Amino acid sequence: MPMSEYVAGMRDLIGHRMMLLPAVSAIAVDGDGRVLLGLHADTGRWSTIGGAIDPDESPLAAVAREVAEELGVGIASAEMLGAYGGPRHRARQPNGDGSAFVTIAYLVRLDGRPAVRSAAAWLVRNSGISDNSHVLTP
Repeated sequence: MPMSEYVAGMRDLIGHRMMLLPAVSAIAVDGDGRVLLGLHADTGRWSTIGGAIDPDESPLAAVAREVAEELGVGIASAEMLGAYGGPRHRARQPNGDGSAFVTIAYLVRLDGRPAVRSAAAWLVRNSGISDNSHVLTP
């Protein structure tokens, strides 16, 4: 997804320096215990559905927005699992932008069948994804 106006404005001020970003991750699990992951086109990494929280947006509203944007479906329920951050939640974008994420993860039940708008797959545990160290990084 494109960068928000807020993040773009901050980038104009700070350039590529590390920027702390509050974010959300939606861990969507189906009835068979599979987790829906998306493939980020710019990094080639598998990740949960999610992204940055916009100014004045609640984390719950942000996770609902991200699911709608990325999957074209609403959420029937969301349960907060926890908040995650630290060195493993840093990223450097291909353009050089540095980001450090504090991510609030939600277990979500989707309200309907996802109309996936980018590369995504329902994956089972130990399904062959070799690098899952950034699964909670949007």
